[in-house]
Amino acid sequence: MSTVENALEVLDLFHEARPSVGLSEAARLLNRDKATVQRYLSALEAQGFLEQDPLSRVYHLGPAVTRLSSVRNLTYPIETAVKNVLSDLVQKTGETAHLTHHQKTGLSEVAIVETSLKGTRVYIDPAEILPFHATASGIAYLSRVDEKQLRRLLDRAFKQFTDTTPIARESVLDLVTKAREIGYSQMFGTFETDVVGMAAPVFNMADEVCGAVAVATPRSRFDTQAGANIAVHMCEAAQTISRIYGARRMLASKAAE
Repeated sequence: MSTVENALEVLDLFHEARPSVGLSEAARLLNRDKATVQRYLSALEAQGFLEQDPLSRVYHLGPAVTRLSSVRNLTYPIETAVKNVLSDLVQKTGETAHLTHHQKTGLSEVAIVETSLKGTRVYIDPAEILPFHATASGIAYLSRVDEKQLRRLLDRAFKQFTDTTPIARESVLDLVTKAREIGYSQMFGTFETDVVGMAAPVFNMADEVCGAVAVATPRSRFDTQAGANIAVHMCEAAQTISRIYGARRMLASKAAE
């Protein structure tokens, strides 16, 4: 590995659950000898990317990281970055794309980019809370929560929105299992009769699922080829947005197979 890659690997040791690290722990985590790791720690400290506590001798992130974070937020805010990813997704799929985040009993819209490539498009209500059981976004989100939270979120009566809305708990669990296996969800007319929804989970900086990226297609325009194309680009967009959020967890999907 190059010097830069090694230094970045050291910085990647730090996160919310591990805000500081000592030399011995860093060497163990990186599977390298102490002398080598010490050189990288000292170099990063000299440039301000790390600071060493004078008493405990452990290292934590330094002011250079704060400065770069501030520059990024000022020059390329997360909202702009996410909107650009969705715009690119629209260009690649020709359909409306949107991003949702978890909000109590459902998912709320964070960003929506409507397609201008087609005369007919799916309208996404920015104020609407998407239910877990009836939407692709909801199923994608549920596919990455732990079992305890899954049981809690499904411990309720399900509202029927269309003739094909899954309202039995077993049916919803089957959809969640399928989404977990392939890395994304696909729903046909379960929330709106004439809409096919596809969604992939998005993760935050704690590597926890926080929402979903989705593409909404009029049912009359959806076929196997369109679905395959959407799946590939949508999963890529979900990974990109997860990285923007600071996640390190990247899901493999069967979309590209």
